[in-house]
Amino acid sequence: MILTLSQANELIAQKDFHILELTAKLESTQRQLTTLQHQMEQMIRRLYGRKSEQRNANQMMFDSIILEAITQNQGQGIQLPPTTDVQVEHQVVKTRKASLHHGRVPIPEHLERVEILLDIPEEQKVCPETGEPLKVITVEISEKLEYRPGKLIVNVYKRPQYALPERADSFASVIAAAMPEHPIAKCKGDVGLIAHVIVSKYADHLPLYRQDGIFEREGVTIPRATQSSWLMQVYESIKPLEETMRQAIFESDVLFTDDTPIPLQVKGNGKLKKARLWVYVRGGTGPPLTAFNFSVDRSKSRPLDYLKGYQGYIHADAYSGYDELFKKDNIVEIGCWAHARRKFDEAVSSRPKEATGILARIARLYHEVETPCRDMIPEERQRFRQEHATPILNGIFEAIDELRRQTIPSEPLRKAIDYALNQRNALCRYLEDGCLRPDNNLAENAIRPVAIGRKNWLFVGSEKGGRAAALFMGLVKSCKDCEINPWEYFDDMLRRIMRHSSTHLRELLPDQWKPLPKDERGLILEAKAGSVLTSD
Repeated sequence: MILTLSQANELIAQKDFHILELTAKLESTQRQLTTLQHQMEQMIRRLYGRKSEQRNANQMMFDSIILEAITQNQGQGIQLPPTTDVQVEHQVVKTRKASLHHGRVPIPEHLERVEILLDIPEEQKVCPETGEPLKVITVEISEKLEYRPGKLIVNVYKRPQYALPERADSFASVIAAAMPEHPIAKCKGDVGLIAHVIVSKYADHLPLYRQDGIFEREGVTIPRATQSSWLMQVYESIKPLEETMRQAIFESDVLFTDDTPIPLQVKGNGKLKKARLWVYVRGGTGPPLTAFNFSVDRSKSRPLDYLKGYQGYIHADAYSGYDELFKKDNIVEIGCWAHARRKFDEAVSSRPKEATGILARIARLYHEVETPCRDMIPEERQRFRQEHATPILNGIFEAIDELRRQTIPSEPLRKAIDYALNQRNALCRYLEDGCLRPDNNLAENAIRPVAIGRKNWLFVGSEKGGRAAALFMGLVKSCKDCEINPWEYFDDMLRRIMRHSSTHLRELLPDQWKPLPKDERGLILEAKAGSVLTSD
């Protein structure tokens, strides 16, 4: 078949158009394949990979250079023998941490000592040759740390009833000492036991059914329903501490915040819905303090309502719900380099050389700047950062700008680049004040115990239970940060809060709490000395 010139040109144009369509379809398919491959790698990493994001960025760059060199050599016709296995050994140099002690485990001096006398039989205490009694020349002492299961005791409160002799048969004017203050009226559990239940659940992550089994091994039955009732009634007694904690968080102009999901049981059908726990960590130079706030959703109004009246810096991630908050004139946004780094860490599988180059620069920001200035005062830290961190930050964003022109919007690396560029001002703002941090890790670390507890007690049974859990977890976390024994804190605070002035509740928060002296029975001496006589 002979075609005319015009028919041939039309056929060529149709084929060219068809080739362009196929090329565009192939590029789209390749982009989709890359996206699906990235998602699959991330899923496999979550299921089977390590959770830590720590990487040796320099070693990863070395690996990508080797792979690139092998590819270039193969393109130049240099073939490796088919039977040769190319293996790159990763030599990891581990530095041994300085040991806190040498030799055997030291035994603390404050622990109770129980003397156990190990003596020889009486017949061996005389000399076999002369029959003279042997003399003790020294006593060898060996200490061994022992463990005995915790013991439950019963406090028996005896209150003598007094009356005038001539009215001894009448109970109208009988007087007696008042019972010690207790957050739950007529409760069979004393304060120390209730404090133990609170700490076991919210500090040691033991759900109530496990505590029920522990008590049964001690021969005591305390059903989980009873324990749950105790927790709710204690929450009602200490509920005023919620607002006190919120106001204490505002005492510093540096704040860290984040949120995490928590399952909430829906009343009636037993199904679960996703609620939220918001964490607020007080920064600055003072003692740390952490507060949690429970909400049934992730609405942007939640942080707006809780932080009403706050003025200062707020460290947060790029969650869009904070946008309204950061529009306020008295609140300044501080970005999180940990979140920005995480995006590039996720893009390593698709673009290893480019992503690890940015990871190496971010690592320099921490190793060369943050580590040396960790123990400096805020003013010195600010000057040190501005001198040493500024050129590193400029280099990071110059490299990111260059990579943006080499990527397409659907790439994981492009998403990491766009995140960093959108947050550029917030990511660099921590240079303004030495009390600020380059990341939001304080808030993320405060949320970790919630994730651990969530795996054990699974869900909260009601909105009130969620608010109670938020208050208890905030007090427990604050105790840990202030290096306070949580049980000692709750045992003391619960004995005092019922008669404590509402205008001085600030004294009962962990950062200002000072325990009152107690006698050998655990009763507060001030309450004992100043007990008020009441008529029955």
